[in-house]
Amino acid sequence: MQKQVIKTIKNNEKVVGIFLFAFSTAVSILAFIFRENFKDGQTLGLLGILIINFFSSATFFVSGPAFLTVIAGGSVYPPLLVAVIASIGTALGDTLSFFFGYSTRHIALKKFEEKLWFKVLEDVFKAYGGIMIFFFSLIPNPFFDGMALIAGAFKYDIKKYLVIVLVARFLRFTVLAQIGDLHF
Repeated sequence: MQKQVIKTIKNNEKVVGIFLFAFSTAVSILAFIFRENFKDGQTLGLLGILIINFFSSATFFVSGPAFLTVIAGGSVYPPLLVAVIASIGTALGDTLSFFFGYSTRHIALKKFEEKLWFKVLEDVFKAYGGIMIFFFSLIPNPFFDGMALIAGAFKYDIKKYLVIVLVARFLRFTVLAQIGDLHF
């Protein structure tokens, strides 16, 4: 009975992992094909900022220039409100990478658990994961999806992950929205 429950859980993790990978791939392709339509999303106001930031961070392969919506939004709306909305969209989109890492952990363990570098990475992440997530969320870089995958694979607490990402993105987007508010 216990073996059957474990097998069912592993099968569901595989399905979730496949779904998240397919969803991210589809979003990436659609974002590329309809990139002009995403630019028009800025006319949706705050909802457009939320949607564009969600989809920009929900992809593993194509990271759109969603920060431009934050700068543009800061010139129209209160910068702190824009930062909150963009942070929520981005954090929710980033959770897809987290859940993909979480759902494929058994694959990583099977393949790498005997490797020294994997054990070291896991130990470092357990000790400094929060700081690493914060830093990679705060600084614009193309490596955050990898950080989110690692956090999920090492079963980092999802609540802590979301809070850290929200705070870091809020700080980044506050600066960007303030730049938009300068009205050059």
